[in-house]
Amino acid sequence: MHGTVVCGVAGTADGRGAVQVAAALASRLGLRLVLVHALERLGHSGGDGDSRGRREAEHMLEAVACGHVDAEVRLVAGPRVDALAEVAADEGADVIVLGSRARGARTGQVRCTLARELEAAQAVPVVIAPPATRPRAGRRLAGADAAEVDYN
Repeated sequence: MHGTVVCGVAGTADGRGAVQVAAALASRLGLRLVLVHALERLGHSGGDGDSRGRREAEHMLEAVACGHVDAEVRLVAGPRVDALAEVAADEGADVIVLGSRARGARTGQVRCTLARELEAAQAVPVVIAPPATRPRAGRRLAGADAAEVDYN
């Protein structure tokens, strides 16, 4: 595999939707998938609350990654923008995938302030996964091995 997809992971439905889109992209393009969750503090020397937060984040990351055998997981300390930009730089990311929330009841627009902040902080393209308004079709998310595409 040559190249990497970095996906910002949150424990929300929108965050899980971003993982689905990132996994599909990585599979179709033959890229590594790195799932990243940022915590303000990792709780190495803090109190029980910090340690519990770290354990919960690790559990959530593992649960999200379990369906994606080849996914690597990273738990990073710091603000989300800085953490994702740092991992993207460390991993030589080709793209960063983020989840989004619907903006307005019927506008069809999405909102992801983190994407704007990331675009200002680094040069890796950011893909915003749309919010899942219904279950995503497995066929659409499946790897490209099922269909050969000839671009010539």
